[in-house]
Amino acid sequence: MSLAFALPLAWITEHLMEIEPIAGLANLGISKHVLAMFFASTMLIVVFGVFGKRISGDPVPRGVFVNFLESILLFLRDDVVRPFLGEDGDRFLPMVWSFFFFILACNLTGLLPLPFKVSVVAADGSVTSTWFGMVTATGQAWVTGALAACAFMWWVGNGIKAQGPIGFVRHLVPSGVPLVLLPLIAFLEVLGLFIKPIALMIRLWANMTGGHALFYAIVGLVFMFGYAIAPISILGGMAIYCLEIFVAFLQAFVFTFLMVVFLDGSLHPH
Repeated sequence: MSLAFALPLAWITEHLMEIEPIAGLANLGISKHVLAMFFASTMLIVVFGVFGKRISGDPVPRGVFVNFLESILLFLRDDVVRPFLGEDGDRFLPMVWSFFFFILACNLTGLLPLPFKVSVVAADGSVTSTWFGMVTATGQAWVTGALAACAFMWWVGNGIKAQGPIGFVRHLVPSGVPLVLLPLIAFLEVLGLFIKPIALMIRLWANMTGGHALFYAIVGLVFMFGYAIAPISILGGMAIYCLEIFVAFLQAFVFTFLMVVFLDGSLHPH
């Protein structure tokens, strides 16, 4: 393997699979992924601060920016929350909206070519500084796992609140199950309860990481076959980049949709 190809491959592997530290902040647990989440949160505060001012006192929002956000908010309310939870489910909208837009912002942040200087401190004390773009926070399994764990505690907590602890546990197993099958069904239902957040974690992480890996693989053809193939790599990379924008919205929706479905199962055991 040539050095010209080995160096980009090493960086791509680190960028996709490892937590990249930031010099001076690693001891505080602040990596590039944490920085990306801070950036996404700040961006959401600014965007919805402006959105709130634009719609305050005006029953008919104006402008593409406001109408675009309003259409997403109403879609999640009318086509996701209310069909499963009814109009009483509107009380869960703040959490549903928060999950959707935070995941979406984290997904899109990694697609922004924002320059950040990252300094890495080696074991011998030497410091290496490099300019990189942002990372996709949801491309790290620890981040998607934390999101899935929060969602899990949310829907289970609301289920216990609605049914009571005994009722929640009792309704995990469908009624009318033959006594001989009861231990097996109970085991599978309890196992399925914990598999749900694991599936949420893996689905979001795998889709965001897979898209980036495919993008790097296509662009990396230049290092394997030379600059003669650069036009094909660039066009292919642009196509994957556009697809990743669609996937960013899709995976935020899928995570939120399944979260509402699981909440419905916790609140309404029938």
